[in-house]
Amino acid sequence: MNGAEKKVFILAIFLLGLGALVRYSPWDPVPHIESFEYAENDSNGIGVQEMKAFASSDSEKGAARDKKPKGKRAKKPVVHFPISINKASAEELCAIKGVGPKLAEKIIEYRNAHGAFSGAKDLKKVSGIGKKKAEALLGFIVFD
Repeated sequence: MNGAEKKVFILAIFLLGLGALVRYSPWDPVPHIESFEYAENDSNGIGVQEMKAFASSDSEKGAARDKKPKGKRAKKPVVHFPISINKASAEELCAIKGVGPKLAEKIIEYRNAHGAFSGAKDLKKVSGIGKKKAEALLGFIVFD
């Protein structure tokens, strides 16, 4: 063994001995609670009755909060795939994975400017749609 290995070995033996000493010594680092006394008032001077009244009023407030009408959420339109890309609205196009509001608007602008899409070749002409994006979209759209 070299010098570094000897130091590690001595440290390991020391820690093992220290652990055994702590484990089997009569010294108890955590005192055990042998008895427990219950008093009507806690250390803050609040009685049990006041605490119960406070808890019940707090739970009533919580129940009142739960009864408030919740704001109505706008429901997303149900979209059935495949979508006709030549008739789809921006909301329907946004339902396709990978198409956000901006790309949906670009698709609609291109469709309005150049006419109906006839295939994937036309779809690739839209700014923001490359080869990978077009391949991903083809499973969700049809060309009418």
